[in-house]
Amino acid sequence: METESDQHAASTDVISSAAHAARLVMLDTMDEKIRYACETLGEPSTSDVLAFLVTYGVVTNPKRERAAVAEKVGKWREERGLGDTGDLPRLSVKMLAELDGRKEADAAAEAEPQGDETDTPTGEITETAEAANPAKRKSPEGSRGFYLVAFMSLLVSVDTSWRFFGEKLGITNVYERAAMFAVVEVALIACGFAMRAEIRSPKGKPGPARLILWALCAASGYMAFDLAGPVSGLARVTLGPVLGVVMLHLALGIELRHTRARVTTWSRVSRELKERFLSRLGLGDDERDALARTRDRAARRAAHLARASWFTPFRKTRLDRALRAANAAHDDRMRARLMAELAAVQHADELRRLDLASPWSDSLSNSLKFLKR
Repeated sequence: METESDQHAASTDVISSAAHAARLVMLDTMDEKIRYACETLGEPSTSDVLAFLVTYGVVTNPKRERAAVAEKVGKWREERGLGDTGDLPRLSVKMLAELDGRKEADAAAEAEPQGDETDTPTGEITETAEAANPAKRKSPEGSRGFYLVAFMSLLVSVDTSWRFFGEKLGITNVYERAAMFAVVEVALIACGFAMRAEIRSPKGKPGPARLILWALCAASGYMAFDLAGPVSGLARVTLGPVLGVVMLHLALGIELRHTRARVTTWSRVSRELKERFLSRLGLGDDERDALARTRDRAARRAAHLARASWFTPFRKTRLDRALRAANAAHDDRMRARLMAELAAVQHADELRRLDLASPWSDSLSNSLKFLKR
């Protein structure tokens, strides 16, 4: 049963349809009728205008008159600055849902790894990428300041060389001394650039230029000490070639201590000694914080003091302090750890009386089974 609102809407549609039909009859040309349809529909497409004209009997053969209608609709939209939709139909909710589904399917297909890519090992891809794109080391920020300080420090080294060549080597001719005295400083600069080139190469190591650089520093130090003595010579060396080399390292982007890729014997020995030293101090990396380590050591110490003899100095005081440090009275975990430590210490003598199965019999049977295969 229709409601009053439905009846009102139906009557409104009938009146509107009659008005459109009367208006179309009053128009003379096809161009005017198409424009009226466009103005009535708002932003219509060619299909919308054809459907409107077919509804009111203006167009009887849509296929034949589509081209003419499309031209008029395009001109009308162009006059109003609207985009040309051509013959594209109006997108409905169903069509939008289908387009979204296709988009998600395409995204899922692109996310799946290709066969050629999965067959290639990861290590080879990484090595190829690294070989194709070698790591470039950028010059550190403030390199101009480093260059300035390096130049100023080389002036100190130049003064030392000038005086050494004149006073110690006896080269009094000014032109001869000028041609020879700066050989160390020029060699320092050349070694710095050579180290920079080696660092930026695929090897990534400073190379032999580093040894030559420090050898030249040693030679300049000898000249400074021989010329000015130990005190003034130390100042000349520190503010001269050593400072210049350090500034060149920073300015040219060269690390003072280059991290080697391969693990040497000395690095393994030093790492092992460091780990043993930290373990002796109770600072091994076992995922415990400082409080847990302190309480564990206190619980172990309390267990041993509880079993200690009465002649142990300050046994009672030390035991009380260890129990408080372990927080055994309030922490269930520490109390259980203390009891376990105490039980292990108390029954340590029973270890030698335990009747255990021989591990060699199982090993012998396993070896025989392996030989029978």
